[in-house]
Amino acid sequence: MRGDKVFDMPLNNLKGIGDKKAAKLKKIGLSTYRDVLYDFPMRYIDRRKIANISEAPNQAHVTIMAKVLNIRFKLVNKSQKEIMILDVADSFHQGEIVFFSPQYIKSFFKPNEVYYFFGKIEKMGAFFKMMHPEYAREHDKQFLSILPVYASTLGLYQSDLVRMHQQVAGLLSPMVEETLPLSIIGLGKLCALKEALYHIHSPKDEQTLKVARYRLIYEELFTLQLKLIVLKNNYHKAKADCLEADQEISDFMTLLPFKLTNAQVKALEDIKRDLKSGNSMNRLIQGDVGSGKTIVAFLTLLIALKNGKQGVLMAPTAILARQHYESFKKYFDEAYAVEILDSSVSAKEKKRIKSEITLGHIDVVIGTHAVLEEDVVFKDLGVVITDEQHRFGVRQRTIVSQKGHNPHVLIMSATPIPRTLSLILYGDMDVSIVDEMPEGRKPIKTHFVKPSKLEEMYGFIHKMLEAGRQIYFVCPLVEDSETLDLTSATAHYEALKERFDRYAVGIVHGKMKAKDKDLIMESFKNNEIKILVSTTVIEVGINVPNASVMVILNSERFGLSQLHQLRGRVGRGDDQSYCFLLSEKLSKEAKARIETMVNETSGFEIADKDLELRGSGEIFGVRQHGLPELKLADLSKHKKILLEAQKHVKIVIAEYQLGNREMIQYVDKLRLEINETFTL
Repeated sequence: MRGDKVFDMPLNNLKGIGDKKAAKLKKIGLSTYRDVLYDFPMRYIDRRKIANISEAPNQAHVTIMAKVLNIRFKLVNKSQKEIMILDVADSFHQGEIVFFSPQYIKSFFKPNEVYYFFGKIEKMGAFFKMMHPEYAREHDKQFLSILPVYASTLGLYQSDLVRMHQQVAGLLSPMVEETLPLSIIGLGKLCALKEALYHIHSPKDEQTLKVARYRLIYEELFTLQLKLIVLKNNYHKAKADCLEADQEISDFMTLLPFKLTNAQVKALEDIKRDLKSGNSMNRLIQGDVGSGKTIVAFLTLLIALKNGKQGVLMAPTAILARQHYESFKKYFDEAYAVEILDSSVSAKEKKRIKSEITLGHIDVVIGTHAVLEEDVVFKDLGVVITDEQHRFGVRQRTIVSQKGHNPHVLIMSATPIPRTLSLILYGDMDVSIVDEMPEGRKPIKTHFVKPSKLEEMYGFIHKMLEAGRQIYFVCPLVEDSETLDLTSATAHYEALKERFDRYAVGIVHGKMKAKDKDLIMESFKNNEIKILVSTTVIEVGINVPNASVMVILNSERFGLSQLHQLRGRVGRGDDQSYCFLLSEKLSKEAKARIETMVNETSGFEIADKDLELRGSGEIFGVRQHGLPELKLADLSKHKKILLEAQKHVKIVIAEYQLGNREMIQYVDKLRLEINETFTL
């Protein structure tokens, strides 16, 4: 039988795995030999040290050595099931070892013989008990080993899983072909893949396990980063027109009604350097909500316009697009022709705008997904800017970029991304961090509100309304749910209308029509609505400087990054702003999130904490994109390995560009895998 066919064989071909067990294994995602080989242990138990029963902690899992004194059987009253009890002793203690359904092991144990037992020990003075432990005869030294622990399901014992994994690893690991270039294995000082896959399931000691884990973690991080770069087609710098920033740009900056922060100036210098390099810019600007990324984007567009080029700015929502449109017109007066393209523009008007874009009569297009339409053709597109890039798929962003001859690309993101995660997500991009708030911007005061303090909070809100401020209330659900005990937006909307009957209350949620939603948001922006009840649709929303209070109900239901994004809707004006986090019951994890929000204002610090609390798998959902899943790698724990892998990814890309045959074959193979599996 060919080696590769063995990998895809069903599990009922294995010794001890019948159809019933195979069906149970399928429930936990194990159908073939390959699935088992790459199903890594969750943790390990060291059975090598034999515990002294006197010193063993109560309820701990330990290995003991004891002599069987007597074997007895009895029926359990209600079920009439038979159990086997071994009366055992070591030098100083006596105890019982209990086995349920003992039919298959009745003949294994003999009186006056010594055995190893591994399990949870229950101590009652000098007496002890173990329920259904692992066991072996005294001469079976293999029992004293490092034991892997696997994810399980009802009806599968760990002993069965260990036996199956070790059987498969022993059979398949010699057939495994190396997946990394040999030069990278040497650079990374990695063991062979076949050794890693064998020892991850059957480690003989701590060192072999450490070496095996390092190899597999490294490969996950290395392959993920390289596949992302191949996916983005940016393993070479595309040539682009040089765009020079002239004196007019500097003069314009002096006319702004505010002074740019040092972080904004540095980001702009990075962009200027990219634009005149002769290579296509591929830069990300990361910064908290309100840190001033938009003006940097506008200045980038201005540089393109001064060089006779067109520019496009794509936003995820019509509200945000219109806000950018109005802001751009305000800053640049009527000096440049700017148009908006979104769903609200009439068909007749769209036709006119598209015609003028093609003729080059329109300098800047600001819009939503509408700018992606095939008949939006630019005469000479120089700069593409995407706001909140994570809300657009890779293919969508590529479509915009292809509307010009290698235009310069600038991406803005106010979504806090952990530094380690951005190393992966933007490994092929240049990153500018805007980590300063504009002068005079006050940090938002955040408080956790218990049910007993609710009336006090409502009293404070009343004072804020009397002072002319506006308020956000955010709920996790649109309507009441029978299964979830959470405050819904509609129910809270009715309650607030009654409580604050002197003030206009509005509601906005994802189930509303886009036009109705935009109308409410516009009314709130114009200070016609004083209290806005919402679901998370306002996470990326409009700039309302007069809104100074954010109330988040059932705050335990939101992730840290989402809470921070919501909080960023306030604190955009000169007044002190407040965020109140409401919850009746907090789990340990939710409490940690709330404490972070109360004590921390930096989005980057919050994102790092979020990664630490939730783990990389949940935050970075790559599986649905056909990219390799992180099974062992943890971005919050393996930063050093991540940086080492990233260093070697850059070498692969450089060697690929120089025509290295090994690297060309390797990268082309990865590209083929991506084309077969990648979806958007």
